[in-house]
Amino acid sequence: MKTLSLVDGSGFLFRAWYAFPPMINAQGQNQNVIYGSIRMMLKLLFEQPEYFVICWDSPIKTKRKEKYEAYKANRTKLEDEFKAQIPLVMELVSELGIPTITAPGYEADDSIGTLASFHQKNPDLLVQVFSSDKDLKQLLAPNLVVTDPLKHITTRIPDFEREFGFAPVSIVDYLALIGDAADNVKGVAGIGPKKASDLIKKYGTIEQIYTHLDEIQGEIKEKLINGKEDAFFSKELILLMQVPELQAYPLEKMKLTIDFAKWEEILVQKRGFKNLQKILQEEKKKTEQPQQLGLF
Repeated sequence: MKTLSLVDGSGFLFRAWYAFPPMINAQGQNQNVIYGSIRMMLKLLFEQPEYFVICWDSPIKTKRKEKYEAYKANRTKLEDEFKAQIPLVMELVSELGIPTITAPGYEADDSIGTLASFHQKNPDLLVQVFSSDKDLKQLLAPNLVVTDPLKHITTRIPDFEREFGFAPVSIVDYLALIGDAADNVKGVAGIGPKKASDLIKKYGTIEQIYTHLDEIQGEIKEKLINGKEDAFFSKELILLMQVPELQAYPLEKMKLTIDFAKWEEILVQKRGFKNLQKILQEEKKKTEQPQQLGLF
């Protein structure tokens, strides 16, 4: 079975900023996001999936931000040193010949979701999503897994169901009830994970909860009534959006070609990341060994 790897590149940028110490080059520029992002991406690339694409957040205002100005407004303001490195990472990734996608007005998650929904219909393809965002678990399918690159944990449908007790698609409704602090999505005030889990296990969706509101008693019913508008709006924000231009995006446009010589020239000779030389050379040897054995 061939593999399609869908990577949340924007998530890697933030992780690199916080995980790697400042790396100042000869020109006095910090390169920790550039180096850190590439270093982490190389680990995924060295798995050599047949198809691979890095998805970036839109550089212009997203459709969610247009709907809700406070979306992600609680996040710490990005430092100039971080922001200055973002276009440089994207430029470097493209220079290396790695497939990328940026959909204007959409987040990386939306691009990933659209590609995943289309290509997981192919029974001969394993789709692997790399992201720490829990809402992407709504995509889980028999041939689609979600891997958290920070925790190195891969989640499949049975893993999710053991943890939450309901189907992956219902993570959207669950988060719509409890809110998502990371994205500044409200949820229903006073509804915590335990009660939300009980409601989702019984009713499955926000819509069904409110259809059967007469079956729910006391304080919880009151909270649901007061928070109805927030519940439905939160679900709207959490649901992945379909990106029209990616709904039938050809697999061949995401075909991965690894050129170790080219990568070493760009990363080591041109960019000065000397400690990547040994890593690239060792990986190159691994790919050559099976071919060499076949000669004897």
